[in-house]
Amino acid sequence: MNPGASRFSTLLDHPAVRVLREAARGGECLLVGGTLRDHALGRPYHDLDAVVAGGVGRGVAERVAAALPARLVLLGGKEFAAFRLVGQEVEIDLWDREEMTRQDDLARRDLTINAIALDVHAGELIDPFGGLVDLDRRVLRAVTGDSFRGDPLRVLRLPRLSVQLSGFTIEPATAALARQAAPHLTEVAAERIRDELGKIFAHPEAARGLAVLAATGVYPELWLAGAVVDQGAAQRAIPEMEALAGAAAVFAEFAPDLPESPEGAAAARLAVTFAALPEPVATLDRFCAMGYLPRRAASDVAVLLGARADLAAPPDDERGRRRLLHRLGSSLWRHGIAFLGVRTRGEVAPFVDLVSSEGEGLFTPPRLLSGTEVQELLGLAPGPAVGRALAALTAAQVDGTVRTREEALARLAGEAFQAEASEHG
Repeated sequence: MNPGASRFSTLLDHPAVRVLREAARGGECLLVGGTLRDHALGRPYHDLDAVVAGGVGRGVAERVAAALPARLVLLGGKEFAAFRLVGQEVEIDLWDREEMTRQDDLARRDLTINAIALDVHAGELIDPFGGLVDLDRRVLRAVTGDSFRGDPLRVLRLPRLSVQLSGFTIEPATAALARQAAPHLTEVAAERIRDELGKIFAHPEAARGLAVLAATGVYPELWLAGAVVDQGAAQRAIPEMEALAGAAAVFAEFAPDLPESPEGAAAARLAVTFAALPEPVATLDRFCAMGYLPRRAASDVAVLLGARADLAAPPDDERGRRRLLHRLGSSLWRHGIAFLGVRTRGEVAPFVDLVSSEGEGLFTPPRLLSGTEVQELLGLAPGPAVGRALAALTAAQVDGTVRTREEALARLAGEAFQAEASEHG
């Protein structure tokens, strides 16, 4: 076993690796990439990446599928032989490099820390580009000068790994290569960009990822889609996203028993990136239309941007707080309020108290009267007026002035109700 290989000896005993070794039947089979990286860093991993050679990939994949057992999925189509094996406890991606040499196969990878391989038979470590040293130095370094040119999506892996791998820095020459390739991101399939951005902004350390996006010329350029770039956007957005993390931490400390919403957290982080730009809502619409953001996520971001535009400051009275919480909804309220600028324990307390006492009914008030009942009580024909009356009742429930069916009936019978209902048309 060559120097450095001993760090991976326990990996060779992984049950799925033993299956791979048997399925390869003595032919070359290498563990590669993220599997070795995460093992060396002591990070948990569920997936394995492996490479075979000589056109035997399909046979190896079928034997692994039968032995695990696992579902076999063809990934490569006609261009290259790649297979995914989806087992109950592990997922394996298997590539067949066919006649390509080991060196060339590893050279076409993005970063040196992903260009390490381990022979599952001999336990030999193959590390031609110094990836193990870079792992120990915690440096993200491109394998070659062409690492980003062939696939510009790799530019987004720098910020993604920056948030996922604590303490890593980017080699200056690698950052320069990424900046050169960043304008070509628009040539990449939108769903691939969407997936990478989703991983960045789903992470609690997304502010660090945003700093890398700015340093490599992705933010705000990709957001603005060719429009004139606001050079101050990153300087506004990065500190605000850092403050957002602090505000969310206050909520977590103050209300540890209230449910967290990862989707709300990601939406608030994304909202920061748009709020720092001119015409944030229009920019969001274009960004979503280009396919870089799922429509559900874009809808959440739009709610946050709208609340920010309408509120110069968070409300300081109970009715205003109740209306704001209802507007944000159960998945957005915690991070939405943080996004709006509530950052101290004293300001958080009234919102937390309301949610704790009211529960889901504050966000989705129960229907106290049916549309038919409203028609009969008010003498209305079916139509928009009935909807306005129901909306007015919901607004009264949000305000806390109507809580029971009896109170709803009394409110409906009031002389001022018709005028109030008309305001909700």
